[in-house]
Amino acid sequence: MYTYLTGYTFYTLIEIPLVTMDDYEIYPKQKIPTGKPLIRELALKVANDPRLHALIRASDKYLDAIGYTEHGFRHTRLVAKRARELALTLGHTKRIAERAFLAGLTHDVGNFLGRHMHGISSATLVYPILVDHGIEYDDITTILMAVANHEEEVGVIVDETGACLVIADKTDVHRSRVRYPDPTTQDIHDRVNIATKSCSLTADPVERLIKTEVIIDTAIASVMEYFEIFTSRMVMVRKSSRLLGCRFKLIINDTELS
Repeated sequence: MYTYLTGYTFYTLIEIPLVTMDDYEIYPKQKIPTGKPLIRELALKVANDPRLHALIRASDKYLDAIGYTEHGFRHTRLVAKRARELALTLGHTKRIAERAFLAGLTHDVGNFLGRHMHGISSATLVYPILVDHGIEYDDITTILMAVANHEEEVGVIVDETGACLVIADKTDVHRSRVRYPDPTTQDIHDRVNIATKSCSLTADPVERLIKTEVIIDTAIASVMEYFEIFTSRMVMVRKSSRLLGCRFKLIINDTELS
């Protein structure tokens, strides 16, 4: 203990012994369960949660109001299905596949709070729903990390769940997503989606190849217009493919462009 006089005030300093991390059992010797491991049955219960449905409806309503393409049940279910199938096809565990499935279902639910940073909004909103279903926190954090990082402007692909989500999400391009086919109200996003007759996603576990094949009606939109709006997305898809140990190939109108 030391006492100092400064002006008219006495200050007493007490020496506190240095405490190291070893003095506390911060890291348990065995893992403590924080919930139920994610399995198919549990994932489907989340998928049927009416709170999740309300979030999807609200977000799609908001995006409709600002002129965006469809982001409702069609998009979320397709992304969830593709993400799950991609994980299983490439040989990942069923648990990882269900994580990718739930990430696909929930990745856009925060859009009704604003388009900017909607990945983080989505993760924040879906967190209490996942907790209420008693899911293991390792599963919850992995799902939330994938959802929060699926935007190409700010996202960082960390693991297989995030990679499968990004690939499934960014390859959903199709004319059925356009809400108002009136050409006088369309922007380049609408034209490219309307021009897209089909867009398939396949994976070859032996060749370690992920392939997207797009058929575009060039009378409506050119291949260059496709690249104008989708280049950053395809770059993110390629990075995600690499994380999964795969090459990525993009084929438009039977021409390989990757």
